Amino acid sequence: MKRRAATVLLLLSLWGIPCLAGQAGQESSTASKVPQDRIGPNDSITISALESDEISKTWRVNDVGDLDLPLVGRIHAAGLTVGELEEQLAAGLKQYIRNPQVSAFIAEGRSRPVTVAGAVHRPATMEVTSGTTLLAVIQMAGGLDAPGATLIVSREAKYGILPLPEAKMDADGRHSSAEVAINVVTDPTSAASRLEMQPHDVVSVLNQKRLVYVIGEVNRPGAVELATQNTVSVMQVLAAAGGITKLSSPGKTQIMRLESSGVYKPMGKIDLKAIMTGRQEDRLLSSGDILVVPSSALKGYAQMASASAVSTGVLILTRF
Repeated sequence: MKRRAATVLLLLSLWGIPCLAGQAGQESSTASKVPQDRIGPNDSITISALESDEISKTWRVNDVGDLDLPLVGRIHAAGLTVGELEEQLAAGLKQYIRNPQVSAFIAEGRSRPVTVAGAVHRPATMEVTSGTTLLAVIQMAGGLDAPGATLIVSREAKYGILPLPEAKMDADGRHSSAEVAINVVTDPTSAASRLEMQPHDVVSVLNQKRLVYVIGEVNRPGAVELATQNTVSVMQVLAAAGGITKLSSPGKTQIMRLESSGVYKPMGKIDLKAIMTGRQEDRLLSSGDILVVPSSALKGYAQMASASAVSTGVLILTRF
């Protein structure tokens, strides 16, 4: 029962609905479980050492994670906890001070930026502590705001490939990314919701589905979802639809586009066979476009079909 109540409270928070009941108790019970934050490159560290004014001020960790200090010398601070840094500082000062007393804290964190963009209430780049999860950064961004079915997490390759089944390396080899269903991320028991954020991770919460429709004389009429890109080529859509049928009239194929007035208008005829043979340049389609492959037996097919193409229950052929 307690677990179910906790899940409900978490989901309410994620969707931006205030829920104060039990908050104080939850904070006190989880405070001891928060991992101690670690120092990173470009963090500002304030040091206070008795009998050592030389190092008692705020220092910036450099890009490679080092602190260059008087008396103590160079310390590789990145990856250390504050307590571990204090121990190293005290050890370095022992040759000058008997029983040195040193304290330190992270004055400004600049080493773990995470960007949350898209369908959240407050898109932003934010500093997070070690141990911050994917679910937590969505909450920090104010919760979801009319999202689509999925979100995309992207991570720099130097931090390793994302530990998710959906993860894959980008073509440039510099990032890994994973498209994850929103309902999986909002489940606090899932591995995706507990994914620990790394520096420079980007979370893109996709808006409601962006679809490009293909109808008429194709083997699989339906729609292509633009999940990770803004456009898709005619040939990609045609391939997802399994190609044209024997009854098609490929030379009279039309692209229908929704105008600001809310009416679909033809954007001109294209010849699919000419595109397939390289005699005509491929065309890019955007969200809402309809690729209409007519039958030689019907006239005015595009005008009749455009109204029904965007009806509910459309088959999603693939995602790009």
